[in-house]
Amino acid sequence: MMYALVAPILVFGGGAAIDYGRAAQIHTKLNAAADAAALAALTPTMLQQSATVAHDAAVSMFNGLTENLPGLTAHATTVTVTVTVGATALTRNVEVSYSSSVNTIFAQVLGKSSLPVSGVSVASAQAPPNIDFYVLLDNSPSMALPATEDGITQMQNLTGNEITGGCAFACHQASTNNGDTAGNPCVNGTAPTQSGGLYCDVATQGAQIDNYQLARNNNITLRLDELNSGISTLLQTAAAAAQSTVFSTPPQYRFAIYSMDSLWQIGLTQAMALTSNYTSAWTTASATFGVMEMYSNNNNCADAACDSASGPGDVATNYDDSLGDLSQASYIPDPGNGTNESGDTPQEVLFIVTDGVEDEDNGGRVQQAINDLGAAPGGNSNSTNWCTTIKNRGIKIAILYTDYLAVPANSWYESYIAPIQSDIGPALQACATPGLFYDAAIGDDLGQDLVKLFNLAAASGHLTQ
Repeated sequence: MMYALVAPILVFGGGAAIDYGRAAQIHTKLNAAADAAALAALTPTMLQQSATVAHDAAVSMFNGLTENLPGLTAHATTVTVTVTVGATALTRNVEVSYSSSVNTIFAQVLGKSSLPVSGVSVASAQAPPNIDFYVLLDNSPSMALPATEDGITQMQNLTGNEITGGCAFACHQASTNNGDTAGNPCVNGTAPTQSGGLYCDVATQGAQIDNYQLARNNNITLRLDELNSGISTLLQTAAAAAQSTVFSTPPQYRFAIYSMDSLWQIGLTQAMALTSNYTSAWTTASATFGVMEMYSNNNNCADAACDSASGPGDVATNYDDSLGDLSQASYIPDPGNGTNESGDTPQEVLFIVTDGVEDEDNGGRVQQAINDLGAAPGGNSNSTNWCTTIKNRGIKIAILYTDYLAVPANSWYESYIAPIQSDIGPALQACATPGLFYDAAIGDDLGQDLVKLFNLAAASGHLTQ
């Protein structure tokens, strides 16, 4: 008797669950169709067409994806597409809203022949604006780590006699024949013969080579080498986009390239002036782009010849100096909207490629790096938040974080980097404009990573709801 009383409830309850589950599946497909319709109105081709043409393309896309969708009530589906122009002529917004109903199976017994469904998809796109890119490259010794784990191991095996007991850093050091280069070959290619075979007889063998030359002699690819070629890939991609025939008026791009450290003076160095001929200009400039040179460990070069030291306290990767300069309008002017309208000027984007570590002997040591970016936990109150300063001027910041490769055999790494390594990525991401941060893992193609950031910075269609 109890079963007889409960059975109808169970049957109708199960049937209702089936009906609602089926409606939910169809609802998901309708939402996907609305998303596709919104994006169809924002393709590069559509951005060159009128709002009416874009509207019709969105409607056609939605209808094509839903007309044969099983389960929909016949003739119950309606779609409304609204296409509007944004604050500038470059921007277009699209809203696709729909309503429909799904036929029921079990609920018809209760007089419910269908279940209503509706949804909204909103998307926005921007025709590629004219942009000036200012690329800031980290060329400190940590960027001269080998590009692979095998390369790190090879460098450590080649430098077992050095003061650190195996150094993976391909440091460019003018003063040799000391503990930092002990055991390295001599400039004439022979093994050292002095002081137990650790140092070179300069009179007969020539100077002892530093770790940078040691890496070169052993064909070890450094992260800096990958960065150099990656910039070429970035510039070639930008040039192709600027010559594309997809847009009736292709975007205009210009690039300037800086390094954080010069080869003899710590500070911002211009490797390539702002130019629209960036591919050929970088071919020339890249030949002189390399790892910063130090006189000796913690001692800067006093002059371009690096034949004497300027004193202790090097700042390898000087964010304060580099970003402080680039925050000024004399380096990066106030951005415009990037349109071709009379009086308008290009948008401005600061590209930063770095491993996020600053070797500053100020008591806080490498922790200062994160503080200077203005995103450190318990940050240094004396540090200016350069990222915020720059972004507040309307300049976008795109950051490629080249993960600081772990070298646990190195005591310096263990003392200063390992304790804060997990904080570096989040600090750099907080510095970047939302959506313009990319983490390059070990073995990544830096050129392709830079291209991904470039495409994001140059703007494309994206769903906003």
